Amino acid sequence: MKETVLDKVPRILREKLDITRYYVAAVSGGADSLALADALQRGGFRFTVCHVEHGIRGRESLEDASYVEGFCRERGIAFSCKRVAAQELRKMERLSLEDAARRLRYQALFRCVEETGADFILTAHQKDDQAETFLLRLLRGSGTRGLGAIRFRRDMVLRPLLSLSGAELRQYCNERNIVWREDATNGDLHYARNRIRKVLLPMLEENFSPAVTDILCRTAEHLQLDGMYLEELGAAELDKRWIAPSDNRKGVLQLADWDKVPAALRFRVLRQFWLRSGAREELSGANLEELERLIGRRASGKKILLPGSWQALYSYGKLILFPEVNIPGLQEDGDWSCTVVLESLSGGLPDEVTLVSEIYFPDRRTARLHITKDMPAYRYRAQMIYPLRRLNRLGDALVFRYRQPGDRIYPLKGTGHKTLKKYLIECRVPVEDRGRLVVAAVGKDIVWIPGIANARWEEEQTGSENPAPEKGWLFITL
Repeated sequence: MKETVLDKVPRILREKLDITRYYVAAVSGGADSLALADALQRGGFRFTVCHVEHGIRGRESLEDASYVEGFCRERGIAFSCKRVAAQELRKMERLSLEDAARRLRYQALFRCVEETGADFILTAHQKDDQAETFLLRLLRGSGTRGLGAIRFRRDMVLRPLLSLSGAELRQYCNERNIVWREDATNGDLHYARNRIRKVLLPMLEENFSPAVTDILCRTAEHLQLDGMYLEELGAAELDKRWIAPSDNRKGVLQLADWDKVPAALRFRVLRQFWLRSGAREELSGANLEELERLIGRRASGKKILLPGSWQALYSYGKLILFPEVNIPGLQEDGDWSCTVVLESLSGGLPDEVTLVSEIYFPDRRTARLHITKDMPAYRYRAQMIYPLRRLNRLGDALVFRYRQPGDRIYPLKGTGHKTLKKYLIECRVPVEDRGRLVVAAVGKDIVWIPGIANARWEEEQTGSENPAPEKGWLFITL
C-alpha cells in the first residue's frame, strides 16, 4: 500500500532524528514549520517551539507570534517567543533585510538552546527551499561549497524535511486540519528569492522540465558530496600546517610551499583555518581573495582587517590571526621595565664572577647579573658582557624593558649604528614578536637583545680592534 503523507513525515523524522535528544524547533507559523511541530509531537519527540518575531511586519508579525503560541498551548507544546529588531541591525551593519533577519533569527534560536538545554535546533527547510537556494547561489557565482546549498546538518542546526516538497507539507497540514499563516512578504518580488520562486522556477518548469525542482536538488546533493570530499582534503592540509597559537594569537598557519597546494583546496584551508582559530563570522569570497593576495605578496608585517574586528598578519612565511583590531604583539612600547642603577655595580670588584642581581622577564626567563674584575668567556646572544666604565658613559641606569621608538643598536657582529627596527628586520624577527621583545638599554642605546644580539662598546665603535684591557665587567646570563 502506498505510504500516505501523514505516515511519511513522521517516518522521515524518526529516520533523521534521535528520539533521546531534546530539540528546539523553529516555527514561523507557515505550513512547513507547523507540519514539523505537529509531526514531532506525533512522533514522541521532546522539543520546545521557538518563534522569532523580527519586528518587520508590524501587527501581522505580532499576530503570527500569537497564533503560534495558541497552536502550542492547544497541544501542550513548550513555547518560547524571541523578539528581535531586524531593521535596526540592517541599518547598523548595512545588511539586506533578509540577511539581518536571518542572523538575528539564529542568534535567538541559540539563546533558546541555552535556556532549554536542547541538543539541536530544527528548521523546516524543504525541497523547494533547496532548489531556490541553489539557483540563488548560482546567480551569485558561488563555487562548489555554495552550490551544495542547504545541508541536513550544520553544527547544531538540523534540517530533517529536505526530502519533502512544500506541496507535501501543505497536504499534511490539510489532512491534520492545521491552518497555517501566510507571510505577505512571500509575494513581494522585490526580494530575489521570491522572484526565483514566483518567476524563474515556474518558467523553468514550463519550458524545460516539470521536475526541475527534483533535478536541482539532486545536483545540489552531488555537489555536497564533492564538497565534503574537498573539505576533508582541506582539513588534512590544515592539520599539516597548523601551529599551536600562543599569547594573543588565535591561529598560526605555516605557508611553506603554499603555491603547491591545489587551487581547489586553498580557500577551503583558509576558511577552516579561520573557523579553527575561533572566529564566528563567515568569510566572504572577497575576504578569501584578500587573504590569498596577502599570502601572495609575501611582505612580512602586512596585515588586513577581517570580519568581527579580526586581523590577519603575514609574517615570514606564516599567516597569523588575531581577534582584536589592535594587535598587542605589535605595540611599540610597553609598561613593563626593571631598572638597575649602574653606580651600585661599580664598587669593589671581585676576582671571580659574582652574582649581584636577578631580573625576571614577563616571558618567565630570568636574567642573572654578575660583576667580575676580568673579562669572562661568554656565549654570543645567550649572554652579555660590557665594560662597566664604558657602560657608565652611556648613562646612569641599565633598564630592562620592551622596545621603544627611537631605539638603536651597534651590533657586535655588524657595521655601524642601526635603528632597532631595521636591525630586527635584518634578523628576521617576526613582526608579531617585536612589540614584546625584552631589551637591555641605557637610554636609547640597546646593549643587549637577550637571545638575539650583543652590542659593541665604545672603542670598537671608533675602530680599535684590540683595546687596552678593561678592569670591571658586567656579565649577564639567561
